[in-house]
Amino acid sequence: MDSKNRLSKTPYLALPCCLMLLISACQSPSAVTDYDINKDFSSITEFSQGPSQQGIKNDDLTDQRLTAAIARQLQAKGLSLSDNTQSGSHVVVSHFLTTHTKQNNPSFNIGFGTGRISSGSSVGVGVNTSIPVSGRETVEVRVTIDFHQQGKLVWRGYDTFDAKGSDSPQKRQQDIDAAVANILSQYPPGQKGE
Repeated sequence: MDSKNRLSKTPYLALPCCLMLLISACQSPSAVTDYDINKDFSSITEFSQGPSQQGIKNDDLTDQRLTAAIARQLQAKGLSLSDNTQSGSHVVVSHFLTTHTKQNNPSFNIGFGTGRISSGSSVGVGVNTSIPVSGRETVEVRVTIDFHQQGKLVWRGYDTFDAKGSDSPQKRQQDIDAAVANILSQYPPGQKGE
């Protein structure tokens, strides 16, 4: 009887496990990094933030959000803010954004076709049209963070998120914080996720 009860509960236990596997399989890796494999990142203990010459010109609010989020994450990792750029334990951190407009145009397709069979051959004509369902625009924002040491790029990470013009300042801050946290969770190289 005891083994019978366990077997009858098996489907109830298997369903949550299967759902968790399905959900984790559908999640795509977010942050991507690259780095100098010859660099000893354990020696880096200080950072400063500098301007980037790449990407689009950030508006001041976005730049402030990114700068603050990066500083919070690096300080939480034990790095100190410093202006001593000549030190071997110092990196200059810069960030930039790139954007790509994505069209969210789900559509409903209708196909028409005819066919005729005569003397063993067939002729067909097809017409296809799309009827747009909605036309909201979404911008994919890519946040890139670079670490330079003595003028040389030694580490780069990036992540993306979707943004809309109607997003609140709180939503924008959350998206930036999440992207920066995802990127810097990969620093230093060799930690969890690398």
